[in-house]
Amino acid sequence: MKKLISLVLLLAVFSVNAGNNDIYITQSGTGLTMNIDQIGDTNKVGTSQTRATFTGTSMTVDIDQVGDSNTMAASVAQGNSTSFTANMTGDSNTTTLAFGATGDVANTDFDLAATGDSNEVTFTQGADATATAGDQDIVIAGNSNNVNATCEVVGCINNWDIDGDENDIDTTQTGNSDHSITADITGSTNDIDIDQTNSTGSVSGVVVLTSTTSNATIDIDQCTSGC
Repeated sequence: MKKLISLVLLLAVFSVNAGNNDIYITQSGTGLTMNIDQIGDTNKVGTSQTRATFTGTSMTVDIDQVGDSNTMAASVAQGNSTSFTANMTGDSNTTTLAFGATGDVANTDFDLAATGDSNEVTFTQGADATATAGDQDIVIAGNSNNVNATCEVVGCINNWDIDGDENDIDTTQTGNSDHSITADITGSTNDIDIDQTNSTGSVSGVVVLTSTTSNATIDIDQCTSGC
């Protein structure tokens, strides 16, 4: 019996360390509060084929993944006044998030914090004509991270804090209202691309960039049609 108990405990400990936990969510409704914590490697919240899907107003969603090679793939189809927080700690994690592909996501606040190396983040907000007032805060601490952020909403605000080397940051803002990007970048050999497109001359695009870096490549394009 003692040997059997020891074997069961050993298997339980191995399972916790190994990860391989999957969460698939289809949620709809108003006023949701959801917290998800995954600790270990190769865990998943949704996949690129079967995403975690959220629909509803005034939602608060907080997803934390601690470990390596974890995957987060989620979409907020419709969610006015929604707060979505994603925290990644570890290396080689992949995050894909889409807000407002089929409905309004007005006054949505998105916060991402990634600590580690070789993480990939793809974030899209908009694609729906009624999407307005998106606010994104992105904090990256580590090396060789890749962030691709697209904001198609009216009046998009991006704030970045990037600390590390050889990070690749691409962002695009489109629409017919004022946009702004405030970025604080520290490190070497970073590649930063910023495109702001305003379809009318009466609106503005603002970039406030503070860069303490060596051997960096920074490209900023502001135009009234596709940059």
